[in-house]
Amino acid sequence: MTSPPARARGLGTGGIAIGFAKLFFLIAGYTVSIYLTRLVSPATYGDYNVLSQLITIPNMVLIQTLLFAVSRPMSAEFPAGLPSYDGLRRRGFRVALIAGGLVAAVLFLGAGPIARMFLDDPALAEPLRIVAPIPLIYAVYAVNVGTLNAIRRFQLQATLDIIMAASKAALIIGAAALGFGLAHILGGFTIASLLVLSLSVGFVIISRPSGSGGGTGPLPPMASFAAVLAIFTAGVYLLQGYDLFVLKHLATTQAMEDAVGFYSSAALIARVPYSMMAAVSLVMFPLIATLHAARDEAEISRHVGGTARISALLLAFMSSVCASAAPEVQSLLFPAAYASAADELRLLVWGLSGYSLTVTSAWIFNSAHRSRAAIGLIAVPLLAVAGLSLVLAPTHFTIGTAISVAIAGGLGAIVSLVALARVFKARVSPLFLAKLATAAVMVEVVSRVWSPAGKLAILAKLAALALVFVAVAVLTRAVQPAELRALRRRPAAPTST
Repeated sequence: MTSPPARARGLGTGGIAIGFAKLFFLIAGYTVSIYLTRLVSPATYGDYNVLSQLITIPNMVLIQTLLFAVSRPMSAEFPAGLPSYDGLRRRGFRVALIAGGLVAAVLFLGAGPIARMFLDDPALAEPLRIVAPIPLIYAVYAVNVGTLNAIRRFQLQATLDIIMAASKAALIIGAAALGFGLAHILGGFTIASLLVLSLSVGFVIISRPSGSGGGTGPLPPMASFAAVLAIFTAGVYLLQGYDLFVLKHLATTQAMEDAVGFYSSAALIARVPYSMMAAVSLVMFPLIATLHAARDEAEISRHVGGTARISALLLAFMSSVCASAAPEVQSLLFPAAYASAADELRLLVWGLSGYSLTVTSAWIFNSAHRSRAAIGLIAVPLLAVAGLSLVLAPTHFTIGTAISVAIAGGLGAIVSLVALARVFKARVSPLFLAKLATAAVMVEVVSRVWSPAGKLAILAKLAALALVFVAVAVLTRAVQPAELRALRRRPAAPTST
């Protein structure tokens, strides 16, 4: 079997696999939404998104905390042959059973009070109980995914994402098509999570590195990092769902309930850039953790700087196309009534892109053992959106909430770029950002002079807008081919002493 150092993967290799899985996950998620908007009422669709986001917070706190709490110490041992492999996994499973079981019990037993007091809708208690076991399932699953991440088996990690997305989509759409209610629709999520947990066990068994687990010394520390990471992850996913929770709490009429459904469709589309960039965090984490353990500051600076610039480029590309063609995107994917959320989409896609750059930067800080700084970065947009929503949402409802997200995302992005430059010497030049802004403006100009009718014409417009951005980026030399090739190079494996 190949030795661990020879298996190291660079950002390009692992990023392609996980990036494809995230794209598939997005497509599956949007397929679910497209069908649900046609199979259930806007109010039910809004409730589906509110509950999905609510369960996502504890789910992702557990999966991200345990994934990276296992991956970081294991990644640091990767060049040495993973002597603590078995011990780290056993400790991870103990934490998973305790924390996941506690969260699942709280959600199941507290579903009634949560639905009544937090969501102002007692009817949502039963659907919440249906998804209550998922945190326990995800917590155990996270230990296996963290193991695959640490040993650089990104392809298997990506495969699990794909299977989870496909099975979840099939079960949810099937339940809705058969006329079942919200509880049974969400039950598809629970069944899919059990399936992917079973598969992850098999993947870890066949991927065990030779010679690993032979160490008898003390395990690398995990508890303090896991506690800080749990707070960090809770902030990340609260940041994503805060706007929906505010709107659901404020909705007092049927028209407002429907508006929440329309808004949630725009929020879902706005998460495309955000979700796609999650692949960068997953791949950068073990790479930076390994380099940090080797004290290779120059290599860290190179990777962080390249990642920041490429992230900004991709986010600007996706966001400018989506924002400039917001009415067409809503009309392309959803029933006609959902086009009313086009203005919200314009704001949300830029706000969520700012969130994405903030979260990517924060994960870089986490991988370099600067978790408190990572929490500080997340706190910037979270506090901003919370404060702005208190002022704007009660009077302007959905558009006020979208404005809050846009401002908070922009503020988070600025603070994150400054932090990366000061700590890692990873500077993103104002000239580079100006080039991206120029490309985005050109996309907006072209979009305003072309109003297509029909789905094929809308697809043609989106493709043309994408080409406009790429053309401007190439002409202004916003990114150099040599920089992309350098980022794809795998870091040299440090030699053990």
